[in-house]
Amino acid sequence: MTATRPAEAGLGSMPKTEDFDATVRRMVPFARLVAEREALRARFLAGKPYSNLVLDGYFQEDILDRVAADFPKETPRDWIGYDTKDEIKRTSRGLVGVPPFAQAFLWQLCSEPFLEILRDITGIEDLVADPLFHGGGLHESFRGGWLNIHADWTQHPHLPLVRRLNLIVYLNRDWDADWGGALELWGSKEGPAGARIEPFFNRAALFPTTEETLHGFPTPMTCPVGRSRKSVSIFYWAPDPEQIERGAPITFLPGTRETRAKAFMRSLVPPIAFQMRDYARGLLRKA
Repeated sequence: MTATRPAEAGLGSMPKTEDFDATVRRMVPFARLVAEREALRARFLAGKPYSNLVLDGYFQEDILDRVAADFPKETPRDWIGYDTKDEIKRTSRGLVGVPPFAQAFLWQLCSEPFLEILRDITGIEDLVADPLFHGGGLHESFRGGWLNIHADWTQHPHLPLVRRLNLIVYLNRDWDADWGGALELWGSKEGPAGARIEPFFNRAALFPTTEETLHGFPTPMTCPVGRSRKSVSIFYWAPDPEQIERGAPITFLPGTRETRAKAFMRSLVPPIAFQMRDYARGLLRKA
């Protein structure tokens, strides 16, 4: 059965009179998400087999069309290719080689206003973005691709962060559910799937990252050779206190004889003297 979706005419087109800044401002439906965040939180918490949220039709279609058009052709591309017993897929290297428009969309999904909305919906108060987009970015799977059911890795390889949340935005117009590629959420290793999320255009899936949140699309896809399963994937994080505590603070050597002497003289001057000096300098600059 083929899902009813708008035609693919005008892929990547933007209104000619709209500047880039205006386009960026409408990449994410902030106002709608803020207005609905209480209801969205309730839906997220009520998700089965574990907390999850599916959003249909929230993003503007021309924005997603343009992001989809930014995917590079199958070859050549400087992407990471996974071809193992557990998965066949391709992902961008974070933001490396990702065109500016798609980069702007990814950054909007990591902006502080969007993070604040996610904190409200999920209850994860210390949620932060990963400036490296490790493992995130643009994801694509072709005919025969799959991703076995798994629980995601949680420790960031370069930063003192723990992964807490996944967001996937699907970019697949006119996707036929019979082709496969549905994201399955499993409540246990024995299965079966507790929920199936078809990768339809303008659908977003939000779910936590823990040892229990099993997911994947384990059946090889049968989409036509010319089609692929495209998505934007963002991982959200929280600080890892143990790693932060193990980090070393800045350590200064004693300095030169001259700087040691100046530091000693400064220690004899009351702090208010420096405050008055800075205040006077400010008045002189305004004069």
